[in-house]
Amino acid sequence: MRIHFGFFRNRTDTFFACLNYLFLVFILCSTMQISAQSVGDYRSITSGNWNNPTVWQRYNGVTWVAATSYPGQNADADQVLIGNGNTVTLNVDITAYTLTHLVLGDNSGGNDILLLPDNGDFNMNIETLAVESDGILEWVKNANIRFPEGTVIYNNGGTISTSKSCNASQVIYIGNEKFSTCNGNGGADYSFDEIESALPPPTSDGDITECEETPIQTLTASATPPSGAYVDWYNTADGGTQVSPTLSNVGTVTYYAESVDSSDPNRKSIFRTPVTLTIEDSPTISISSAPACNFFTNTYSLEVTVSNGTVTSTDGTVTNISGNQWSIANIPNGTDIIATVTAANGCATDLAVTAPNCTCPVVNAPVSGGNQAFCQGDPVPALTVTVGAGETADWFDASSGGTLLLSNSTSYTPAGPGIYYAEARNVVTGCRSNSRTGVALNEDLQATAIMGADQTEWSGTDAVFSISPSNANTYQWQVSTDGGGSWSDIADGPSYQGTQATVLTVKNVQVNQNEHLFRVVVSNSMSSCPASVTSNARLLVRLRGVISNRKQTYRVKIFL
Repeated sequence: MRIHFGFFRNRTDTFFACLNYLFLVFILCSTMQISAQSVGDYRSITSGNWNNPTVWQRYNGVTWVAATSYPGQNADADQVLIGNGNTVTLNVDITAYTLTHLVLGDNSGGNDILLLPDNGDFNMNIETLAVESDGILEWVKNANIRFPEGTVIYNNGGTISTSKSCNASQVIYIGNEKFSTCNGNGGADYSFDEIESALPPPTSDGDITECEETPIQTLTASATPPSGAYVDWYNTADGGTQVSPTLSNVGTVTYYAESVDSSDPNRKSIFRTPVTLTIEDSPTISISSAPACNFFTNTYSLEVTVSNGTVTSTDGTVTNISGNQWSIANIPNGTDIIATVTAANGCATDLAVTAPNCTCPVVNAPVSGGNQAFCQGDPVPALTVTVGAGETADWFDASSGGTLLLSNSTSYTPAGPGIYYAEARNVVTGCRSNSRTGVALNEDLQATAIMGADQTEWSGTDAVFSISPSNANTYQWQVSTDGGGSWSDIADGPSYQGTQATVLTVKNVQVNQNEHLFRVVVSNSMSSCPASVTSNARLLVRLRGVISNRKQTYRVKIFL
């Protein structure tokens, strides 16, 4: 007796009236399985027992090669194909490893058979069994084939055949359940006729996994039923309660879609299609330390707290401070950022941060305490400036840029003369004045002069003294009449001319001026140096003769 399958198999011509309800998606999947290979796939090349390696070829990633083991013996296999008109007799359990897809038939027109021997009882760890148009699952007589829980059988126009009568000893198990016997007896859930007359299950529109949103979203499962049918949703794969397939809280739920004939609600799919909805927990992120400006570097920084995960930012330097505390620093002024926390589950939450106003308030340039000068060899005085409240000064060697010489001080004592520049800075914000104030320090040289020679003149004539000054522009001649014991300033008049010049004329010298000493106090009006005094020059007065009307004799020293 030869039996044709619809979903599992069909023993009546009713199946052919239902061909329009075949799983189009199943057909597509099976066709793709046949045409695509991956490393470890098997295909039959001759007839024989399943456990005979010479029956098989194995795909090595490049080409098909002779197999050295049978499918399921040493490793999982993605796909095993029985094709090329071969008959493979199942004579061994496949339990150590899993076959993802077992495909009967290569759609080439030959009979591609998986044969169950009489009284056979075999376990096969497979996830899907696809019976193609030229595929045959055949019982020699009575036999059991056992699949694990969750196995799905795709029938794409294939055949189940038996040489004996249809009875309850031709059994398909799924898990521990006697899922089907040929005639539906023996405690089976279904006969082959019931399976084949049932609707195909809906095609899942896909599991949905999303990260939690604020406010939380609602996910809705969807599936596409066969033509002329609609979908009912349940909370279990079998039985259970009809539900609305939604999820609106963090977690995972699986709903099961069942096809229902629009014309006959009693006609349904035996298998339900699972669709899983998942809302992943999204991490939280918030600002724990408000954005703060760094006026020294023209940047700003902030701190955030997260529930879990790792923080990244569109700009700046991100550092994990400790635990769930993170800092984001060195963000350029005026740059808005997006801080993102990403959890281990891949969910991420963004936090938009608006840059603070980091424009510095106006800081006035320092006010100079005045240029300073010092005489060569004397201590160097300090330069000073005045700044506003809450401000200090930094000293530089140039009006812009340059080298910082001293910070945080309104006074600066340089090593030598020059112009030094003070920049005001707010000690709280770090904001600086737009310009610097220059303060000059000059080193002055001592004013000096070399006194000319002593002068000897006849009484009644003029005596002229002179000096050779250096770095001087102010002169004051002095005279000593007591041999240098005391000195007096002299002024221009009947007796002197040039008392504040480099040349002094002593007019109409007299004998009583003999041995007078002269010197000059020299200074520079532009210099900080004190005045200096020259050496002395002596005045000697000669007497030309003595006249007397009293016949007295005077002793007069005559200068020769």
